[in-house]
Amino acid sequence: MKKILYLFSLLTLPALAQKPAAGWQQQTNYSIDVALDDQRHQLTGREQIVYTNNSPDALPYLWFHLWPNAYRDNHTAFARQQLRNNHREFQFATPAQRGFIDGLEFQVNGQPARLDYDATHPDMARLMLPQPLAAGASITITTPFRVKIPDSFSRFGHVGQGYQITQWYPKPAVYDHKGWHPMPYLSQGEFYSEFGSFDVRITLPANYVVGATGVLQNPEEQQRLEALAAVGAAKKTAEDFGSDLSYPASASETKTLRYVQDRIHDFAWFADKRYNVLKSGVTLPSGRTVTSWVMFTNKDALDWIQGLQDVNDALTYYSRWVGEYPYASAMAVEGALSAGSGMEYPMVTVTQPAAIVHEVGHNWFYGILGSNERDFAWLDEGVNTYMANRVAERDTAAGGSLGLGLLLRSPRLAAAVGIDGLPTAALEQLPIAASTARGLDQPVGGFASADYSSLNYELIVYGKAPMLLKYLAGYLGQEQFDAAMHAYYAQWQFRHPYPDDMQAVFERVSGQKLGWFFQQMLTTQNHYEAALSDLQVKGETLKVLVRNDSPAPFAVPVSTLDARGQVLETKWTTAFGGTDDDTKDETQLNFRAANVAAVVVDAGYLTPQLNRRDDRMKLTGSLRTWEPLQLRPLASVERWDRQFINWVPVVGANTSDKFMLGAAFYNNLLVPKRLNYLAMPLYSFSRRELNGIGSLTLNVLPHARVRQLLTSVQISRFERYRKIEPSLTLLLPHSAYNQAQHLVRFANTNVRDQDLRQTSSIQTLEYRVSDENALQNWSGHVELNQLTPNAETDNTRQNATLLRATATYGRYYNARKQVRARLFGGAFLNSGNESPFAMGLSGSFDYRRQTMFLDRQQISSTYAAQLHQTDDRDGGFKAYLPVATRKWLTTVGFEADLPITPLVVFADFGLANRAGQSGSDRTAGYYDGGLVLPVSRILVPIPNNVLRLYLPLAGSQYGNGLPGSRKEFTDQIRFVFHLEELSPFRLVNQQLSQ
Repeated sequence: MKKILYLFSLLTLPALAQKPAAGWQQQTNYSIDVALDDQRHQLTGREQIVYTNNSPDALPYLWFHLWPNAYRDNHTAFARQQLRNNHREFQFATPAQRGFIDGLEFQVNGQPARLDYDATHPDMARLMLPQPLAAGASITITTPFRVKIPDSFSRFGHVGQGYQITQWYPKPAVYDHKGWHPMPYLSQGEFYSEFGSFDVRITLPANYVVGATGVLQNPEEQQRLEALAAVGAAKKTAEDFGSDLSYPASASETKTLRYVQDRIHDFAWFADKRYNVLKSGVTLPSGRTVTSWVMFTNKDALDWIQGLQDVNDALTYYSRWVGEYPYASAMAVEGALSAGSGMEYPMVTVTQPAAIVHEVGHNWFYGILGSNERDFAWLDEGVNTYMANRVAERDTAAGGSLGLGLLLRSPRLAAAVGIDGLPTAALEQLPIAASTARGLDQPVGGFASADYSSLNYELIVYGKAPMLLKYLAGYLGQEQFDAAMHAYYAQWQFRHPYPDDMQAVFERVSGQKLGWFFQQMLTTQNHYEAALSDLQVKGETLKVLVRNDSPAPFAVPVSTLDARGQVLETKWTTAFGGTDDDTKDETQLNFRAANVAAVVVDAGYLTPQLNRRDDRMKLTGSLRTWEPLQLRPLASVERWDRQFINWVPVVGANTSDKFMLGAAFYNNLLVPKRLNYLAMPLYSFSRRELNGIGSLTLNVLPHARVRQLLTSVQISRFERYRKIEPSLTLLLPHSAYNQAQHLVRFANTNVRDQDLRQTSSIQTLEYRVSDENALQNWSGHVELNQLTPNAETDNTRQNATLLRATATYGRYYNARKQVRARLFGGAFLNSGNESPFAMGLSGSFDYRRQTMFLDRQQISSTYAAQLHQTDDRDGGFKAYLPVATRKWLTTVGFEADLPITPLVVFADFGLANRAGQSGSDRTAGYYDGGLVLPVSRILVPIPNNVLRLYLPLAGSQYGNGLPGSRKEFTDQIRFVFHLEELSPFRLVNQQLSQ
């Protein structure tokens, strides 16, 4: 019956598409003449727009997009977003590399019209009409224009004489039932434009090959492309294509190409003299033929041969699953992009070969439906990625939507990392879960594109959105989901739908209320959790009680398993729970009891759960199923049918413990759980004793204000000392992006030195704040310490209260080089001369054992702590001056990356108040200067400050300010070795919080 209903819906949808649409939308018909000057890299043209006002409102002005002006200077929204997303190239671009649009002289029906530029965004302007445009009326707008084509910083630009001509002409903004939608050009955040027709004539040197929106009208150029396609089809190997990527000289004669197309909302073209051409085509279910093209240089030519089939696959499967492609051709071209792996335009996309299906697929959601991507990125990118994933998965259960198909199809490798037998969905969820478990996720809907972090734009829009759509398809059933998608496409093609329009269609087709999905799951950061409450066998029926432990309702799939763990039967609950009434947070499903050994929640990994370890129950014996622990190297995926401990080998060394060998064992590196553990035993072969680190952390994700609440206890033992440190850490605000980040921590550190039989207790309250973009960064750190000594042989030593504050600032002076400043101030609020605690001018004394010193006990003359190894804390002097104070200390330090070389120049200045020999206080000044050699940055691609050598060339450490001998200079060489920067936990956290 379902198949009959599905077939009926497919037969009736074409009829539905012919019905007049409710509501209204504006019409924009373009006629454009443009010429390319490939010596000056500029366009000159003239544009005519017939603008029809189908709204019920009289319009005194029209908003226009002048998007080439986004590349004009460093004050545009595009330039600011580039910095926010850690791209500096545009910030330091030369005037010759930038772009703009000028030469505009707008006329409306032959009368001059004023253009009022937006005060903040030079790529937006209001065209003030001589007379208001009445409802139902049309006007003719004309203007000449000149465009300076920028280098390839984003979607519009050129690399040499290869051109990506996109967002290039004056274009009216959308006016719909929600008003005007003017928007500055952004790299992260796409577009919303009015549908209409285009008649475009492009003049350029005759030997260019052009791929463009629309249908080419020049018979001679059509024949040329056919001939190039025949030549391309005869080439089968990389040698046939060759490796030449140089640009041939431009022909002296020019040609004018004409392209015509209606029912589109944008026009783009791509021109390169080096393009190879391939041609194919597909026949759609209606019998209509669509021509497919690819254009590419000799680079990756064999991938582009496969790419032609990818264009055909996209045309075939999207037409089958969404609705029929309405245009005559579809094209993919190669370009030197700066915007991800590709960018779509009607009928043509610029892309990398691996992304062709995805980019061609945008014709349906970006091109034909034309939703507002700037405000609802998921409505295009998310839905399209879901469909592209289905194309990738159609030939194998393993699939390849995230490039993991090879791993999944290699049984030995898959088993080694514990992912054998997993569906693609389990791995697709992994990066989203990694972000969510750290409180770094953002909602799929309700966020404008520009409001996501650059990483979350990928994870949420391209990852979580298609994951949730796959979940919805599982709940509705694939046939019903596809029927709803067909109805959505048929009703809203060429009409700019909003999310609530998609919801309305899916509810109508499915006959279900889906607000729990569209209004809650898509638009909130709710964390979902389901579990099994009870199992009961009554005759031939197995009754399963399912519990929703989430703050919102959702539907849960439940499966019965046989003794081998194979799925027997799967049923879905309706959306339930998420209320204050506990009785409504449980629901019952009935299964056949025959051959059932266990029941599991979400056997197919479709739901957005973070915790799956308690998802399975057995019918007999202990209800919860706990499998034997399995060791897996480095990282693993949490599964309901396996239980892993991850591990990595660890080596260590210091002058006291000598060489140490051990391993780190932990429960999850990628996706922190609510309770996380680390055990890292290290055996010292010299001392024949066990050292190491252990920690236990409770990870709480509050729903508001605080992003993450971490309660931890850490135990460590090295160099004959033992440290126990419980701590409480708050990370805030709740959103980790576009604002300063704050950390508040309280720690109680107890350190016992076994050799000295001395224990120190240190209570610490600290606050950190930091913010950064690609151009500059700053931070502040305030720390209050209460230090309590407890010597077993001496009780006369005094307590001390120490307040320290540090501020840093860094700024790039070109795309790769930076200058930095550090200001430090510290004072003991109550401390006597008998106190064992002090601040150091040349680094701290590390009473809390925060740094891994190679020679803390100063056994070696080469690595001695303070003398040769520093931690860059307290005064932070790079040179070693044996200055310690129990009063106050302030320093300022400067660093500058030198041009050309990797060397850094530094200078430090400081004042310290110290007790004199007579007991009176005295204040003295100090300075140093020299070079830094950032060894880690030169040798391997790891954080810059892991290993740095300090080479003091001048300073107070020398008798007359300069070294008196080579030995005096070499004795002053120091280093910093922040091994903790290489912690995989730290690196993953840093990458996800970018």
